[in-house]
Amino acid sequence: MRQSLLRRGLTTLAATAVLAGGAMAMAPTAGAVGSSQCNSNYSNIDFDVLKSNANLRTGPSSNYSSKEHLAKYTKFYYYCEYTTKSTSWYYGKILTGAHKGTKGWVYADYIGIKKP
Repeated sequence: MRQSLLRRGLTTLAATAVLAGGAMAMAPTAGAVGSSQCNSNYSNIDFDVLKSNANLRTGPSSNYSSKEHLAKYTKFYYYCEYTTKSTSWYYGKILTGAHKGTKGWVYADYIGIKKP
């Protein structure tokens, strides 16, 4: 009985996927994604986080979980970048503040050079 209910549930799930366009979208895994996702690497640069409470994420997308919230003007050491046609994410290490030494991904629009 239990097996047939499971089989029926999977069949329903598969049918729903076909009706929704033929494929099931899978969310990124919970594990952290490091620099292996990078597709651009200019050089190692120190930047500033320019947005209060910017997320430091486990991967290059808002679909990945947030590791930390960063304070404005936190120093961020840029290693490399993941870029698509519509977005860019920077991978690096936090240099100052409560999360010093933590590596992760920050949305590129939130990173820059602090104006004097």
